[in-house]
Amino acid sequence: MTSNNQSLSTKSAAFIAIRSLAYISQYPEEITKFMAISGISAPDILRLKENLKFLGGVLDFMTADESLLLAFCSEEQLSPEAVEASRLTLVGHDQ
Repeated sequence: MTSNNQSLSTKSAAFIAIRSLAYISQYPEEITKFMAISGISAPDILRLKENLKFLGGVLDFMTADESLLLAFCSEEQLSPEAVEASRLTLVGHDQ
């Protein structure tokens, strides 16, 4: 049963990360900064959008900027703690 709970947790974390990526993508200055920091291009984002480590990196970016994080959380009705918990869930994956 633990693996089902872990799987659900991972799916929830990935969903939050994908919503975070969509949020960042709405703001040209943020997505440009994300690509510059991560060293990836727009085609890479499309290719990696299901990679759990990449999604963890998206949440790394999000949580590194408090104002961005709080704006995202407000729009998505999430707590910053939920985003951080999702980040921690995703950064430990080998994918």
